[in-house]
Amino acid sequence: MPDSAELLEQMRQKLEFFEQANRAADARAAGYDAMGTELRAVEASAQSPDRSITVVAGLSGSIKEIRFTEDAKRLSATQLSQAVMSTLQQAVAAAARQQAEIVQGHTDLPIAERVMKTQQEIFGHPAAEPTRPRPPVDDDEDTGTIFRGDDRW
Repeated sequence: MPDSAELLEQMRQKLEFFEQANRAADARAAGYDAMGTELRAVEASAQSPDRSITVVAGLSGSIKEIRFTEDAKRLSATQLSQAVMSTLQQAVAAAARQQAEIVQGHTDLPIAERVMKTQQEIFGHPAAEPTRPRPPVDDDEDTGTIFRGDDRW
């Protein structure tokens, strides 16, 4: 049977383990909060080649705005429809890339690369390179979470 000193040490170790788990949970929650804040701010715009149409897309491909210049009146219905759809797809794709970059910036998941590869397969051309700088990754650090600490941003 362990003596009281051994029992006390075991209890101290268990308490330390639970405190560490609590800190890790707090860090994950902060990561979720920060990521959510950044995701809610996602906004990407695209213009048609002739600049007559601008589409602004947000989180999850939501369309925030579609603007037409006077030049859009010169397009036939078919041309206008095609130009709107193409511009809309570009804006939604750019917003999806932003979302993926945000998620990747807060996790160790290679999601941005996957999104760009999928977009290349769908649209048949390379997607634009990510515009958001990615923080360095310390592969030696094992925090037990996919979320990176706030000190990375």
